[in-house]
Amino acid sequence: METTNKRVAVVTGAGGGIGEATSLRLAAEGYRLALLDYSDDAVARAQAAVAAEYPDADILGVRCDVADESSVAAAAEAIGTWTDKVHAVALVAGVLQQAHPVEELPLKEFDRVMDVNVRGVFLMTRALVPLIPANEGGSLTAIASWSGQLGSPFFTAYCASKAAVIVFMQSVASELAGRGIRANSVCPGNIATSMHTDALQVEAEQRGITFDEMKSIEWAKIPLGYAGPPSTIADAVAFLASERASYITGTALDVNGGVHFR
Repeated sequence: METTNKRVAVVTGAGGGIGEATSLRLAAEGYRLALLDYSDDAVARAQAAVAAEYPDADILGVRCDVADESSVAAAAEAIGTWTDKVHAVALVAGVLQQAHPVEELPLKEFDRVMDVNVRGVFLMTRALVPLIPANEGGSLTAIASWSGQLGSPFFTAYCASKAAVIVFMQSVASELAGRGIRANSVCPGNIATSMHTDALQVEAEQRGITFDEMKSIEWAKIPLGYAGPPSTIADAVAFLASERASYITGTALDVNGGVHFR
């Protein structure tokens, strides 16, 4: 175990678009990083991406299935062996639902989405909270979605899972406030990742239109007129983990180009 003055961040789903951007953003702020993802290849990609820009970064790579209790326990043990404290947790890992009308949505698909998006957030939170010191500016941030704030056709399980993440993090915020540990969620809108383009393609097929037509329909709903880059979400996560957000807890921060006002 290494004890240093550097703050430590854990990022799940580190090999994905938002996960990689978040890892890079936190590395730029000088964090030591524990990068978690589902496969060895994804972990290796995440480590390589950070090392390419920040060759001196202190990185621990851990393969972890966030929906599996034993895998999460093993990951937490590896992190606890590597460091005595965790200051920032970025719960980025998530999956998109295969689009189905609700009457045709297989239970197996519903369970898959809930397992990763909700169970995974719970298991990682439960495992890592003991490593977050009280009253040292620690925080947890989960990636929810604007889809957790309003329904979308053909994505009932995904929308329900992200709504659960928002309320779960609010409950955690209330529970941990007395220890000076904050918990928030970030609600992306349309972000330019493979998950977004895959969703557009699937919905286009459901509607019987082209991908470009579907993209035009969705992007026309965004006041700023485009799907934001993953770095916009990474900036939000880094902000919520920082002292600049020391009085923010239990919030669901919208980063959506204005597509949904609350």
